[in-house]
Amino acid sequence: MRHGREDIGTAIEAAIQAGAIAKRTFGRKLKVEFKQDASPVTRIDRECEEHLRQVISKAYPSDDFLGEEFGGEPARGRPRWILDPLDGTKNFIRGIPFWGVLVAREVENRLTLGVIYLPILNELYWARRGEGAFFNRKRIHVSRIGQLRRSYLLHGGLECFARCGHEKQLSAIAAKSAISRSFGDCWAYTWVARGCAEAMVEVGLKPWDTAPCRIIVEEAGGRFTDWNGNPTHHSPDVIASNGNIHCRLVKMLSGRNR
Repeated sequence: MRHGREDIGTAIEAAIQAGAIAKRTFGRKLKVEFKQDASPVTRIDRECEEHLRQVISKAYPSDDFLGEEFGGEPARGRPRWILDPLDGTKNFIRGIPFWGVLVAREVENRLTLGVIYLPILNELYWARRGEGAFFNRKRIHVSRIGQLRRSYLLHGGLECFARCGHEKQLSAIAAKSAISRSFGDCWAYTWVARGCAEAMVEVGLKPWDTAPCRIIVEEAGGRFTDWNGNPTHHSPDVIASNGNIHCRLVKMLSGRNR
C-alpha cells in the first residue's frame, strides 16, 4: 500500500506517458471503428488505456479500474481508478488539438484525485482532495462572476442536446448568458476551473468523462452536480460552474424555473 502523495504522482506520470503515445500518431490517418453507441474509437484509444492500466497497476496492484475502452469492476469498496485514455476522440481523428487523457481515483465512491493532460497544448491540470487545483504547477481558481448575464457559458454541442430532447433548456440559458460557445470535452472544464468561463453544461456522459473534471472544478472552488443539483460524477447530465450561478442553472435545466 502506498501512502502520502504518491497517488497523484502516479496518476500524472501515467497520463503524461499515455499522452505521449497518442501524440506520436496525432495528425496521421488512422483506421476508425464505431462502438454500439456510434462513438468512434481507434487503436490509439485502446493502447493508451492499456498503458494507463499498466503504469497504475504496477504502483497499486490491488486497486480496481473502470475505463472507457475496457470497462471494469463495479464499485466494491476498494480504490478504483477511472480512465478515459483519449477524451475527444472525434477531435483527435480530425486533427483538432483539443483532446486529452483523463485519470481519476475513487475511494468508497469519493473522488480523491483527478488529472487532465492535454498533450498538444502542453497543459496539465490536477487536483487532490483538500489540496486545491493546479494548472502546470500554478494554483487555479474559478471566477467570481455572479450574474448569468455576465457569464461565459460552454456546452457540449447543440446536436447532443437535441438528441436528448434538451435543446430548449440550452437555448434558454444561452440566451440569458453573455456569450455561449460549444467546445465540449475535458478542455471546457479546465476553462471553468481557471476562471476563463463561468459554466459548462453537458448531456449523455459517463463517469470517465466527468470524474477528473469534477474534482478539479471543485478544488478550484466551483461546483459540479447533475441537473438536479446533486454532487455526482455518475450522472449523464452535468453542470460545472464557478458556484455563483449554479443554482440559477439548476433551476433552468431541471425545469424548476417556471
